[in-house]
Amino acid sequence: MNARKSIVPRFRPLWGIAFSGTIIALCGCALSPLATRTAAFSTVATATVTQTTNAYQLVNQTYIDAQIATLVATYDRTPFDATKIKDFLPAKDVEVRTKILDGLKQYATLLAEVSGDKPITDLETQTKAAGDSLVKLQQDDFKGFKIDSTEKDLAVTALSAIGAVLIEHERSRALPGILDKANKPIQDICKILEDDIGTVGKAGLASELHLDYDTQILDQQRFIRENASSLSVDQRRIEIEKLPALVLAQHKSDEALAATSKSLAALASAHAALAATKTQKDAPAFKLELNELVQDAQTISGMYNSLSAKK
Repeated sequence: MNARKSIVPRFRPLWGIAFSGTIIALCGCALSPLATRTAAFSTVATATVTQTTNAYQLVNQTYIDAQIATLVATYDRTPFDATKIKDFLPAKDVEVRTKILDGLKQYATLLAEVSGDKPITDLETQTKAAGDSLVKLQQDDFKGFKIDSTEKDLAVTALSAIGAVLIEHERSRALPGILDKANKPIQDICKILEDDIGTVGKAGLASELHLDYDTQILDQQRFIRENASSLSVDQRRIEIEKLPALVLAQHKSDEALAATSKSLAALASAHAALAATKTQKDAPAFKLELNELVQDAQTISGMYNSLSAKK
């Protein structure tokens, strides 16, 4: 008898980020209001981008798990063939997404640097390298994205603009200009990443992941049905108990990707609100947007940690 293992995604847990404490600490520094707000945004933006990276890892790992589950369930009637195990996202598509997310992280790092009172010069090489990677991306690099040709063109334009900002690596006196230059590209690329993730029932990674769980559930049901006569009462109960566990994992994964998509929209809104406060001493609208982004980041962190804790 070939007992099946529970199929769940596995990740490195996110860092425990004390968002509120970070923001409060920044407010006590001798920085301009805009610099203080920008530094706070940088901290939360970095966490949001990290969680988007986890979304792609979630899709890839679950897809691999689904294939392994199928091979296990069909082993008695189909010869084992390890070559059938494929990544959902090919290496090239993962590389493109990684370059985009690294670019966004470096942009957040750049904002932290130029908004502070001490330059972080050892990051200049990383920042420029990320910028160079972004400006080299072409439409063909986006073949594996779940977006249309218009959005692919928009992605190239947006990432080229963000890359240019990173390459220029301007200093704090140019902070308002950096925010202005990057704002539309940030809006565009966040929307493209949202569309790439999509929602259950529509084109995108979220729907693909949901369907993969459906496949795992059907395979488990078939395994129980076809092996009913050879399973003991206890063995049958163990196999049946895996079904609600898979349904719960599917639900949690759906929630995690939906929340990730929502956080990308919040990231774009917070950046737009930040750019609009260049001449403001107080910025209540930005604070609201940032608080929403903080809450989204904390929620998603809990979701991914919950998924990674299950074996």
